[in-house]
Amino acid sequence: MRFQVSIGLALASALLLCLLPGSAGAGGRLPTLSYRGGGYGKVVFDHQLHASEGFRCNDCHTDFAGTGKQLFATRKRGLITLADHTAGTKCFACHNGGGAPVGRAPNDCDHCHRKIGGF
Repeated sequence: MRFQVSIGLALASALLLCLLPGSAGAGGRLPTLSYRGGGYGKVVFDHQLHASEGFRCNDCHTDFAGTGKQLFATRKRGLITLADHTAGTKCFACHNGGGAPVGRAPNDCDHCHRKIGGF
């Protein structure tokens, strides 16, 4: 009986840690990723910033706006083309000038593409 209670508490604790916002990454901080930006300036994606706007992992990685659509695979892979900018997919499902499902999503080039140190 005591063993079953211990197992149950361990499983409940593990589940709670997985569901808490900000539990991923070192020190409880969600990861920030950077991409080359195709010669237009480095692109930095801050998971923590998006989480602070109310987004959860599944919103982009599994079920965008309740559609079941996956905008991004769950690995660092920045394969975004210039054509994607007008297709309404990936980043541009929200950063489209029409507003995001939660908060606001700027769509000016300089917001994402940053010229840092001449790159």
